Amino acid sequence: MNSMKTKKGKIAVSLFAVMLIACILTVSMTGCSSSEVGVTPVDVFFVGTMQKNPTDTSDLMKEGTELVSVKTMLDTEKWTLESHPYDVIAGIYALAVTNYNNVNRAAYMVMTDSSVNAFQCSNLGNKDVNVGIRSTYSNYRGENGYFEQTVSGVTVLDGLGGFISSLKSNFGWNSQVYQNDDFRIEKKGFNAGAEFYGEGNNDSDVTKYIMGAGNPKLNKVKAKDYRGDVTANLTKSEEDDFVSNRMFAWSELEAYDGDKLTVAGTTYYTGTYGTGWATSNYSNKEYFDEEKTSISYDADLDLYTLNITIINDYVDEACDFTKGGLVKDTKDYIALKNAKYIESTAKVEVYGSGLIKSMQKIDTLESKEKCDLTVAGGMLGSCNGGGRASNRITMAFGYEKEDCDALRLVALYWPELATDTSFQKAKNYNGSGSPLKGIKALDLSKYTTFKDYKPQINDLAGKFNTLYSYDWSTYSLDEE
Repeated sequence: MNSMKTKKGKIAVSLFAVMLIACILTVSMTGCSSSEVGVTPVDVFFVGTMQKNPTDTSDLMKEGTELVSVKTMLDTEKWTLESHPYDVIAGIYALAVTNYNNVNRAAYMVMTDSSVNAFQCSNLGNKDVNVGIRSTYSNYRGENGYFEQTVSGVTVLDGLGGFISSLKSNFGWNSQVYQNDDFRIEKKGFNAGAEFYGEGNNDSDVTKYIMGAGNPKLNKVKAKDYRGDVTANLTKSEEDDFVSNRMFAWSELEAYDGDKLTVAGTTYYTGTYGTGWATSNYSNKEYFDEEKTSISYDADLDLYTLNITIINDYVDEACDFTKGGLVKDTKDYIALKNAKYIESTAKVEVYGSGLIKSMQKIDTLESKEKCDLTVAGGMLGSCNGGGRASNRITMAFGYEKEDCDALRLVALYWPELATDTSFQKAKNYNGSGSPLKGIKALDLSKYTTFKDYKPQINDLAGKFNTLYSYDWSTYSLDEE
């Protein structure tokens, strides 16, 4: 998550600080009202053919690669679910990552609900603070380009006084991107404006938006001309640079280091195990808590379900990159010092074809050391009881051409690209000149518009078992 990057964002921070001071001086700290964000129905992850096992994979794979099935792994290794369950679990996860890297097209959606809790905050009368953050990220890549959307916002601000609850819409990060062989164009909005549609809140429209999330205020448009740039590639993504010396597609994954960050004097690391969504190493069976890790197979769906829990002694090693990402995403709310894992659980669904269908995760970090509450630039002081940061993540994948068609998404959520308007208003990424002279408006004539869009939910929605047993949008650690 990114936040407070623009001039308006800085103004919002200043206003927020002033309002907080006024609130602290004049309002008793009674806590904010409960979140008004409706529960996002699971249907949003099953629009069209999302999570379906593709019926035709003849043109799915990149040239020189093949789709490696679970059966191929089992036959090669002479494994069965009964004789080598943990080898199979680790192998299937690695196989899913490898196959995903080798597909020509993919649709990927992830919804993250984070809870940041700070305990015994001195400048707030020794009270606790709870911040809820919801982020949705999606990308669609295929023969017609690449479409990406991020909608992020604060859903809960508890412990700062009832007056502050109205300010939660001033935080977030929202953007859309379209890219093809000729150009890349991006629009962003002021941090405020994220909308999360759900039960009791525009429920009739919820599935018309990607994961029930939208932002009507994306009006800062930048662009880059790729014509003549031989390095530009419409389907290129971080996965294309995946190179490995592993013996098999199911061999243990290799770590790819990203950035490192220092928060409260503690250094954390980010990176992946070969693809953006694989930030924990579930491909090493030595990390598994065998009593809480299992595998099952649904013959009707040809679907393997992996339930994985990491041993406490190994969780920091197996999930080091996940820890770094969670600290990075929440450091604007609390600076966790020497954070330790207290929970890492995942539920992964992979088809017999070797393609991942879905993944759900729960990750929780805790620091019992004194932590700074960094909301509003740190003016709220320190929290003597330490803090906790938790993520609940749902990911969904799809591979059919229609779902991976970036122009279909443009027609729904950025139809201005069918005219010259957005191109004329766009600014160059480097701030010089008109970036897109001679670029033709996109032909979206064969695609459905948002007005006429009637999304259909596929039959897998009713067979999806969530890892979560409560409404995470209003989750509080006090409920445990």
